[in-house]
Amino acid sequence: MKTKIAVTIGPASAEPEKIKEIIELGASAFRINFSHGNVDEWKRYVDLIQDACKNLNKHIALIGDLPGPSIRLGEIKDKVILKKNDLAKIICKDRIEGSDEKVLPIPFEPFFYNINVGDILLMDDGRIQLQVVEVEKGEVTVKALTPAEISSRKAIVVKGKEIDLPTLSNRDLEAVRFSVSNDLDYIGLSYVRNVKDVELLKSTLASLGGVELGVISKIETVQAVNNLTEIIDASDALLVARGDLGMHFGLEQVPRLQESIVEKCLEKGKPVIVATQLLGSMIDNPVPTRSEIVDILSAVRDGVDTLMLTGETAAGKYPVEAVKWLKKVIETYDLTITPRKIRLPRDADIRDRFAEGITMLAESLRASIAIYTKTGKVALRILRNRPNVEVYACSGYIKTIRKLSILWGVKPVKVETLEYFEGLEEMLSTLRSSGEIKSGEVIVLTYGLKDEPIHLVKIVQIQ
Repeated sequence: MKTKIAVTIGPASAEPEKIKEIIELGASAFRINFSHGNVDEWKRYVDLIQDACKNLNKHIALIGDLPGPSIRLGEIKDKVILKKNDLAKIICKDRIEGSDEKVLPIPFEPFFYNINVGDILLMDDGRIQLQVVEVEKGEVTVKALTPAEISSRKAIVVKGKEIDLPTLSNRDLEAVRFSVSNDLDYIGLSYVRNVKDVELLKSTLASLGGVELGVISKIETVQAVNNLTEIIDASDALLVARGDLGMHFGLEQVPRLQESIVEKCLEKGKPVIVATQLLGSMIDNPVPTRSEIVDILSAVRDGVDTLMLTGETAAGKYPVEAVKWLKKVIETYDLTITPRKIRLPRDADIRDRFAEGITMLAESLRASIAIYTKTGKVALRILRNRPNVEVYACSGYIKTIRKLSILWGVKPVKVETLEYFEGLEEMLSTLRSSGEIKSGEVIVLTYGLKDEPIHLVKIVQIQ
């Protein structure tokens, strides 16, 4: 598959057999949502995934997703069920221990200073809407504008307002330390507002010895959209978080925003992921809707690197079936879609021009491309051109292989050597013996453009 699949692990999918089946279906990454659970649960997820990968000899990316600077409910013993027009109380507490059915805790005092009568509170990607009808010290009364089923730690957006919050909370820092100590590959920064948020996370990772973790900036707020270019430049990848975008913008604007964010990422040569409600109906149903199929196809046509399932696989009734359907749609249309080509600017870096030249050479020869890379950067530069030929990227560094797995159109290959020329020879041998490349086919072998007088590009016709 050219377009990759990422899967959120959760109670619905955290079983060895399900994880094994999801990996065998071709998932390239697993996401752990740090907004839920605790360190023990996160560790169990990591162990399950790593054990499955080891048994299957697969190398896939592990993504940790931080809660970020958001307002969230505290702990609720049982779900709060509201009918339309029901009233409920929001109080300043960490948790609700009693049996009161219509009280919601928010353990964040500034929320109560910034709220006014008439404000609309949105949860669950906008499906839950509550209107503020009364504000007192440390207590807010709301009226349900929609039927609601509310559980612990739901994020809350105040429509039309962005309350100033610290970039990294104590829970975020706990999750960052966990990500570093458990060798995760990417970490998602939620509710990014500007480049300073990204820089703070990167400096925090560096101080903890996690400089190799890629930072995925999640675009889901008005400020992030306004500061998009500088956020892309500072990040290792972007994620279009459509659920929260739909709470900060009108729903009718989300498709346009998705398309423009993806296009900007392609121009900048940064990987881009699209998430939320790809197959939302499959949380409760074994078959998707026609509109969901069209939505997935639209994202594939836009040229996204990865499509990410969230609630479908974390909490849905049919997690494996959701992965099967996503794979089916991608595979059905992969070969019929002409990849979007991005023109390089006149002042493009020589390494970008080199990558473009390799792509043009391979396409003119109808040859595959095989890259040896230590960091993954040359593969990223080549894949930015969306080659219409097969692309293999090998490395002796397991971290690089896992990080490459979320990139559009690449087949990562693990080799043993840590050197460029030996790596290319080992990859060529591996591809021959596995049957990936066959007699008569042509392959272009290369590596990253280095600061040296001679750079070799080999064209090999398989005998």
